[in-house]
Amino acid sequence: MAKRAAALGLAAALLACASLATAAVVQKGNVRITVLSQILPYKLPRQGTDPIAVFVSGHLDAPKGGIPDQLQKMTVRVNRHGLLQSRGLPTCQVTQLQPASTERALANCADAVIGSGQFWAHIVLPDQGAYPTHGRLLIFNGRQGGRPVLFTHIFTSNPFFSSFVLVFKIKRIAKGAYGTELSASLPQALGSWGYVDRIKLTLKRKYTYRGKQLSYFNSGCPAPRGVPRVSFPLALASFEFAGGLELSTKVEKACAVKE
Repeated sequence: MAKRAAALGLAAALLACASLATAAVVQKGNVRITVLSQILPYKLPRQGTDPIAVFVSGHLDAPKGGIPDQLQKMTVRVNRHGLLQSRGLPTCQVTQLQPASTERALANCADAVIGSGQFWAHIVLPDQGAYPTHGRLLIFNGRQGGRPVLFTHIFTSNPFFSSFVLVFKIKRIAKGAYGTELSASLPQALGSWGYVDRIKLTLKRKYTYRGKQLSYFNSGCPAPRGVPRVSFPLALASFEFAGGLELSTKVEKACAVKE
């Protein structure tokens, strides 16, 4: 099944993109989100699309000290210029990923991987404070209830073995600059287990289907005729935290036309 969308949606915890490596910072109250992102290649076709790779690094912290409020929901709307191509790509089921270590998840669903990276978090235990932890993060092409989704698998072995799966629902938007919405509820997957502080993620997947070379992530450069490069709003990311705090930021993408 082919899924039209903007050049990119991910994540896990945070998703934002730009043509060259750029940083975006948004802050409100005692919550600050910093995102460093990049899309390659910089030159893309004016008509049609080419495969792309997306690199994202996100950091959530409390500038006034302490642990920031828990991120409860993340929604990313992505520009309708582009294509998320999943036709012919194997899918994974959540039962194959949870509970499972990184090795077991890959043994079950390696053919469905579309992204990988690392995460840093704090595990909060009652009356015991917060423990820092670090582990692997994998993103899989999946289906749930007969609909396409993205599964983000999180695994850590410190201070004890834990695995979780965040489900990003994919929704089409009929009108406006943004054509696809991806949303995930973190407490639904993590409960009160902890707080994801930082991620580093690479989104890239090429595959062969019926003799053709395809890519899950694709994009063009929608520059008007005669214009060699252009900048446009790629994504609108919204974050909802415990206590009612909400943050949002718009991400601009620049690209050059491939001759």
